[in-house]
Amino acid sequence: MKKSRIVFGICFAVFIPALIWWLIHPSQVAEQPLSIPRQPSAATNAIIPQKQQENLETRRQVVAAIESALNAPITFYGKVVDQNGSPVPFARAAYGLLDKFNESGSNGHVDADANGFFTIQGVRGAAIGVNVSKSGYYQIHKVSDQYFSYGSGGDSMSKPPPPRDNPAVFVLQKMGEPVSLIFVSSRQVDVPRAGQSVSINLAGEQAVEGNLQMSSWIGDSNQRPFDWRYQLSIPGGGLIERKAQFDFEAPNANYQSTVEINMAADAEQWNNRLTKEYFAKLGDGRFARFSVRFYPGNRNFVVLESYLNPTPGSRNLEFDPAKVVKLP
Repeated sequence: MKKSRIVFGICFAVFIPALIWWLIHPSQVAEQPLSIPRQPSAATNAIIPQKQQENLETRRQVVAAIESALNAPITFYGKVVDQNGSPVPFARAAYGLLDKFNESGSNGHVDADANGFFTIQGVRGAAIGVNVSKSGYYQIHKVSDQYFSYGSGGDSMSKPPPPRDNPAVFVLQKMGEPVSLIFVSSRQVDVPRAGQSVSINLAGEQAVEGNLQMSSWIGDSNQRPFDWRYQLSIPGGGLIERKAQFDFEAPNANYQSTVEINMAADAEQWNNRLTKEYFAKLGDGRFARFSVRFYPGNRNFVVLESYLNPTPGSRNLEFDPAKVVKLP
């Protein structure tokens, strides 16, 4: 996890209340200088109106509260397990601290023991973000990375500190047996708006006839909301929607030759940005999975990313970047 992401996620727990205070007292803020005297002299007190002195004192209290929160002692207890609850030995636990106000916080890492337990101690901060990882495992968003408050109470984005006898649990998904796949990274494909079909090859080979056909019908996109519809088909094969993040084996049966995405202008949750994932069984017996992001509108296009197993009949679509098939 990048340190910036850690700090972004945990800063809300402490500083949003302070920022709200600034926003609801604009006149007080505007009247005061940026520098905050720690202890006004008797002469200063004599010339500063009482109201301004009260405002300065309130600001000093806010700053003191923030400084105190940033200096809260942290002792963190965690455990790393896999999707079946088994300990993940010697996983890496990287952490970022919210321990500075106007600059990036400190960060570091520790390693779990043979039973998946780890402790982070001897550090200070208002909050800590922890991200676990290990070679041979997938990270799971919001399960492999979590945020905890120490200088203030937990909220919807961060949790209270875990005690020693009940450590925070982080989950990693153990990899299966990745195989060599043809991988085509995000590519943009323009799609006609009035039903004409465009042919797309999931292997990325431009000179070969496409194995995915796509059409769209787009209403008056100058008006919001508008009707839009896409149709996808695999000649001689079919499609099944893929819904699970770690579902890497293509189904053996029950494919649909055509699928349709239909968004009516009066849909309760209308949107003109949508992402779908599908398994595809091709006409030549090969299997693939792909994601498609729809961008209906005046500039009508989709963005595709695909993984194709080159071996006919093999339904394993778990990808290892080190085993990517290089096309001639």
